[in-house]
Amino acid sequence: MAANIIYYGIYILDYIIWIYSIIMVIDAILSWVPSLRDSTVGRIIDLLVDPYLNLFRKGPIARLSNATGLDISFLIGLVLLYFVQYYVLKWVANILFRLFV
Repeated sequence: MAANIIYYGIYILDYIIWIYSIIMVIDAILSWVPSLRDSTVGRIIDLLVDPYLNLFRKGPIARLSNATGLDISFLIGLVLLYFVQYYVLKWVANILFRLFV
């Protein structure tokens, strides 16, 4: 019973991260077309993605972005999501399985 709960919990978190990363990619594509970004869907996607990306738009990353003119917060945020999805979730699942199963 505990194994199923752990498995489905990790599966749901993995799925949420996957959906969020797709929303991030859609946001990046919408940023190339200003009229799409200003639409209702574009504003909703911005409300979902910008708080996460703003975490990476501070400090040394902001200075690098200002120096190059490229906003790399998207790339850093996406890489971090993939790291959590493929490594941290498996690590947490492994610990939970050892504790409860």
